[in-house]
Amino acid sequence: AGAVVAAEVNSGRLLVVASSPVLDLSKFLGGISIKNWQEMRSNPKKPLFNKAVQGQYPPASTYKTVTALAALAEGIITPDSIVYCTGSYRFGSRRYRCWKYQGGHGAVNLKRALSESCDVYFYHVGQRLGVNRLAVYAKHLGLGRKTGVEIEHEKPGLVPTSDWKKQKHGKPWQDGETLSIAIGQGFNLVTPLQLTMMTAAVANGGILYRPSIIETVLDPDGHVVERFHPTVMDHFEGQERNLNVIKEGLIEAVNGRRGT
Repeated sequence: AGAVVAAEVNSGRLLVVASSPVLDLSKFLGGISIKNWQEMRSNPKKPLFNKAVQGQYPPASTYKTVTALAALAEGIITPDSIVYCTGSYRFGSRRYRCWKYQGGHGAVNLKRALSESCDVYFYHVGQRLGVNRLAVYAKHLGLGRKTGVEIEHEKPGLVPTSDWKKQKHGKPWQDGETLSIAIGQGFNLVTPLQLTMMTAAVANGGILYRPSIIETVLDPDGHVVERFHPTVMDHFEGQERNLNVIKEGLIEAVNGRRGT
């Protein structure tokens, strides 16, 4: 069970929106039986649930893109800043592990941190940024808000802040929670569609497009009644150099010898 979403990075046009398991629409013809309806509702893989726009999941290491951009834009790091990963990061009385706990990654710059997904690097960076600055960049990249796509029941996901936790849970934000947020864990929630559009914005140089599945509306004779054009939701101006560094790291994550 899961979802697949793909989009044109320079327009927001959706090429694929798929949710699994596929809903068997033939069972609805002539009215669905009680038996079939109950089977669909009780199926643990939730075929009635459009996971592409309704599924809200922890973004995990994909969120390191947000942390990297925020840190570069805020001057917390440069592309050449080095963090030494020993396999874990001690903060307060707790030790936060890297996925490569045995031996660690050693000396890591941003490009390598992205390509090898070094948790310790982003623990350091996230702790210096703080949850509220991370939230600003996450929201600029389209997380924590509905995209406005022409699909029903879209969910907004969740980008936590210190104020959000105070209002929701009645407790102050703990600095250690920021470390989890910086690597896409903790309270973070995204939809597959949001993650697709965020990645597209990084790929195209900082333009967040509204995703769209409708290109044109035609009348019965085939004439165009209305044509839809790309809509810009947000734009990171002046961040082209930083985004290029991030892209290099992400390309290495896929194509590099040690990429994750």
